[in-house]
Amino acid sequence: MSDVTQAASTLQPFNTIASSLGLRISWAKTKIQNVGAGNPPTALSLDGAPVEGVEEFIYLGRKQSSSGYCRPDMLRRVGLASSVTGSLQRIWKCSYLSMSTKVHLYQALVMSVLLYGAETWTLLAADI
Repeated sequence: MSDVTQAASTLQPFNTIASSLGLRISWAKTKIQNVGAGNPPTALSLDGAPVEGVEEFIYLGRKQSSSGYCRPDMLRRVGLASSVTGSLQRIWKCSYLSMSTKVHLYQALVMSVLLYGAETWTLLAADI
């Protein structure tokens, strides 16, 4: 069974049950992804609407990659934390704030962005 046929046979019952509950799925907004299976399916259509296959997307703030590795999410988190650090330049240069206050701000604003979701990362030797 091809990936497209398998995806369609999985999504069609989902669509049927959803419609029996009065829900309508927007297939134009739906994305599908093959984790660890190479290229995503490209020609899937349900209810006459195409369903896009993607290699990576952002879901709940995390970058989901079809490779199954966490490196794309880690690099995204480093970039976001760097952006937060840059936006706090006035705070870092401020002479009337104590070092302790700056450390607390760093931990609250930068480290929380950097480490969001880190407990689910599967680190490889190259990542460490």
